[in-house]
Amino acid sequence: MSSTPRAFQNATVGAAVAALTGKGSRRFLVADEVGLGKTTVAREVVRQLSRGGRKKFTVYYVTSNARVSDQNAARLVDFLEDKRARLRALSKVDRLSMIPLDQRPNDKEPPSPLRLYSLSPQTSFPPEGTRPTPGAAVERAFLSLLLERAVPGILETLPERFIQQRATVSWDGACRTAQRLMGGIDPKLVGTFRTALKSRFNPEGKRPGLRERIATAAQTKPEARTLTVLRRLLAEACLEATPPDLIVFDEFQRFREMLAPSKSDRLGRALLGIGSKKPAMLLLSATPYRLYGESWDGKDGPQAHEELFDTIEFLTRSTAVREDAEQLFASFGEILRAIGDAAGDTIDPLLKERAEATRDRIDRLLRPCIARTERPPAIGLDHRTRRDPLALSPGDLHTFRHFASKVSDRNKTAASAYWLSVPLPAQALGSRYKIADKVEFGRQPGVPVLRSARRTGDGKDGWGSPKLRALREIARTPDLALPWVAPSMQWWPLAGPWAHSPAQKTLLFSRFRATPQSVASLISLGVEDAYLDVGPTARRRPWESKRLAPQSGLPVMSLFHPSPFLVRATDPLKGNHSSARYALRTVTGQLRKALRDQKVESRSKPKKDAERARPLWNLLAAIERKSGDFAASQAAWNETAGAEAVLGRIVTERNHVESIDWISAKELQRLAEIALASPAIAVGRALLRHFPAAIEADHLSKLVSFCWHRLRPYLDNRVFWGRLGDGNPTEVLMAAVRDGGLESVLDEHFWLAQGQTDAPNLLDELASALHASLGWFTFRGIPTTSSSIRLRCHAAVPFSGTESGDAESAQRALSEPEAEAPPRAESLRRAFNTPFWPHVLATTSIGQEGLDFHSWCRRIVHWDLPSNPVDLEQREGRISRYGGLLVRRPLGALVRDDAVAAAGTGCSPWTEAAALGERRFQDDTGLAPWWTFKHADIDRHVLALSRSRDIARFDYLQRQRLLYRLALGQPNQEDLVNHLARGSDMKIAELSALALNLRPLMSTTNDR
Repeated sequence: MSSTPRAFQNATVGAAVAALTGKGSRRFLVADEVGLGKTTVAREVVRQLSRGGRKKFTVYYVTSNARVSDQNAARLVDFLEDKRARLRALSKVDRLSMIPLDQRPNDKEPPSPLRLYSLSPQTSFPPEGTRPTPGAAVERAFLSLLLERAVPGILETLPERFIQQRATVSWDGACRTAQRLMGGIDPKLVGTFRTALKSRFNPEGKRPGLRERIATAAQTKPEARTLTVLRRLLAEACLEATPPDLIVFDEFQRFREMLAPSKSDRLGRALLGIGSKKPAMLLLSATPYRLYGESWDGKDGPQAHEELFDTIEFLTRSTAVREDAEQLFASFGEILRAIGDAAGDTIDPLLKERAEATRDRIDRLLRPCIARTERPPAIGLDHRTRRDPLALSPGDLHTFRHFASKVSDRNKTAASAYWLSVPLPAQALGSRYKIADKVEFGRQPGVPVLRSARRTGDGKDGWGSPKLRALREIARTPDLALPWVAPSMQWWPLAGPWAHSPAQKTLLFSRFRATPQSVASLISLGVEDAYLDVGPTARRRPWESKRLAPQSGLPVMSLFHPSPFLVRATDPLKGNHSSARYALRTVTGQLRKALRDQKVESRSKPKKDAERARPLWNLLAAIERKSGDFAASQAAWNETAGAEAVLGRIVTERNHVESIDWISAKELQRLAEIALASPAIAVGRALLRHFPAAIEADHLSKLVSFCWHRLRPYLDNRVFWGRLGDGNPTEVLMAAVRDGGLESVLDEHFWLAQGQTDAPNLLDELASALHASLGWFTFRGIPTTSSSIRLRCHAAVPFSGTESGDAESAQRALSEPEAEAPPRAESLRRAFNTPFWPHVLATTSIGQEGLDFHSWCRRIVHWDLPSNPVDLEQREGRISRYGGLLVRRPLGALVRDDAVAAAGTGCSPWTEAAALGERRFQDDTGLAPWWTFKHADIDRHVLALSRSRDIARFDYLQRQRLLYRLALGQPNQEDLVNHLARGSDMKIAELSALALNLRPLMSTTNDR
């Protein structure tokens, strides 16, 4: 899918570039609504300011969320021409104080003119006061080397292990890495660092000297605090050595203290360029002020409006503009309250005129420094929301009593909240939460218990959780056991397990961190129990399957051989494909003609010849000799086989296949079936539509390796075999490929992925997703003294609890220059954004902002409700994004016939569908068809008990969602929205139209 910016985005880019290159403050805020592509705008700003990456240009990308950074940093430089250029532009250094180590003297290639550093506030700008941190081992090792150069002899005076701290095994490696990279630093950095040290420890230049003063601080003050001071001074020196040309603050409201550093904060003031060179600053946030607060979430709502005025003053560097904004917003608030006080179902025309005039004045004041594009307001969302009240069972109440009776009196008031949110709370919480830490739980009659030796029927009542029972009805176990979800645009009617209710993915949001882990593991367990033999007589490792191992014989080899001849010679869309049966006829005719061109005839007589059936693996080898594909094909398989003895022997035997000049009718039929429905041919043909060189000799090895080492192990899963049915594995798998439209699914996925990945790398991205480690979760045993139970997560996974994997990947970046393995959180996101497992992703607020989960998901489950309408919008913004499944399904339904017919030329049906959609369905907003579209409705589920206040709360949140933007810049935001929300639906619709309109005019870009 094209990542080319749309007209409304180009208008925002034009406004931002004008502000950042002008004579004013050189600061600009992009505050587009959730999901409208702020990262795309930022990328285009970087592209224009860096002259397409040709100008020497340094970018600091600052965000507090490592997961957002993992996702977005690469996107900011994806305008560069090739993958290698993008990799060189992206620094693997993750903190300001280590930027000098980024200069690697042994690199053979010249440094990239464009350099982007992805930084987090906590690691690059560590606070000195609360909770000081010593930093990473490599960072401290570099600090020690530079400190010794700046202040000779200093290390001898410091306390033992002062810099090493708790690092043991990793310390020697950290020192070697720092020593190896020290050769590439600028010698001026030593002098700059010494100057920073003197300004902090000895500004007067008096005795005792600098060395003694640093040693005294290290000996008399907490070590972590002194180390933090040294890290900040090192960061200050590094900042001066590598000043940014542009700073991108993503979701800046999470660390807005960085925008107003105190006079004593030298590092913070140096970053903003106070008193020196002032870098351009681009701020990104869907909510450019503290999140709207409700009384029940404990936030101090009345002060939130001050943060907006602080932001305005920061952007404009003008107290006068701030004062004007305060006066205008105060006037606007008075008019809104008068509208709320007035009787009637509509707004008084005079009040409406005054409100519009004041709003327009605010628009004109803020447009030079803020741009915000929003979707048209959605009125009447009830028909999109499923919120049937959940009934309680006796097992639910037994589970609650069992848990609540054991917790301390101090925590009893919280017991109901934990029980309602966390399935099996006594086993899932454990020592992770104080409410269950050191609490001894025993077995009680009627209370569901997860045991290591499971029995048939365990958990059939949802493990004592009404929400888990409801989730099983939403994300049905038979759908979760499918290897892929259905395509948005079918090439022929789907059949088999995909026939009646096409599966879709589910994104679930909860409150407590233990909930995603407990839910995901229990949902995955339910899938295993439904399709694996888990009884006492089951195999010890029921997960493993060997049905598709090379020992299974030549039929398996033919299933996963992406024969260049078959990929090139066949295409079901180039003929009648109104059903799978007609598609097979089309492919059969194409094969007959292609074989005739190679002087290979098909014999239907005599009967003996017509029924000959040689192994397809050998038959394809003989045909590829005729077509000239054998050498490349054999080389690819030899490379794929590597040291695998059995596979190597089978591949070697291909060299001795006899030549042919005819095939039987039965062999032709089997070839046609393989060409239509083998996984490898489906992959090869789908990829060829997006990457014409996919089956050429230079790229065939990657395709063969993907089919054998990634796709085959993924499909050889006993859950999938149990779901797809009994029978010959070859026939079962080919039926799944045909009935489930695998080729159309892959075509859609490759088309979608091209917006983020070059065509030659499409397989690499999919391979990493299929190979993602989806994780485990451990429940403690009941009684507590018994052994714990470890469950794997696969069909459903938790997105929380991945911090250790992220940190480990960051530590590897410097010591392994070519390492590209994504952190675990990013690998989970990538896997969820494919049509393959996992089908459910459960998360807390960590997955709520800035992340994309929209590629194959249009269903959201509010397991626990958020506390305010902004959080609700942020959650649903994860799947209401550019080109998501939300818009592809209704768009595909409307253009399917024309798009698939046009694809008969060999192009992707989705390439044609995109062109048709933009010609037929564009609107004046520029948002259709890729952000908004008719019937592009979120499949929204609210899980609430019968008579729970959550049902009324959700209705109220939806009502507030239409009005909360009016509270921008107003004191007592909650009171104002509550006051306005009492009006009629007609009045609320009129009120929502009075919100600020900071959308840049489309003509901005055209004029430029």
